[in-house]
Amino acid sequence: MAFGTQAIALDGAKYGAIAGAIATWSISSILALIEAGMGLPIGSFYSIIGIALGMDDVLSASYFGFGLHILTGTIMGALVGSAIVRLVSRSLIRGILAGMVAGILIWLIVFLPITAFLVQPSMVQIVTLLALTTNFSMSTSEINQFIQTTALTSVLFHLVWGALFGFIISSAFRIKSYRNANWKAK
Repeated sequence: MAFGTQAIALDGAKYGAIAGAIATWSISSILALIEAGMGLPIGSFYSIIGIALGMDDVLSASYFGFGLHILTGTIMGALVGSAIVRLVSRSLIRGILAGMVAGILIWLIVFLPITAFLVQPSMVQIVTLLALTTNFSMSTSEINQFIQTTALTSVLFHLVWGALFGFIISSAFRIKSYRNANWKAK
């Protein structure tokens, strides 16, 4: 790989990590609003992830799940950014579309397996711990319904993540290109 290609891939990873972190944080904010609207404690989604990973304190599980979500979005952003750097650096629309495709792939490759193989088997522990530590209790069937609804609606979340990601990374490359052109002109 030529040095120029490595530098471009590194820029893609750098800008992708930033775009991934911002897009993930944005989606997390929307998720918190939805949880509040549903009457769920804010952070319920993240506490479910933390509990499924073996944590036995709902608050710690929520923080851990949130941190893991931001970290995953950042890493996925870096990987996707380095892979699609040529597409996103040329066009804002291509960047958004490539980001949306990446969002769907992340949903298929990361989100669905975690839901199926980690969260679903932990249902009893999740329901019990949430009922014991909060004044909010849900039956196993309600939790299952919540997870199924989340799994299906998360397609939309991942599409929005991808659109935000693509917009941010494309914009970063356009700014870099503009600055480089202006710097050379001076």
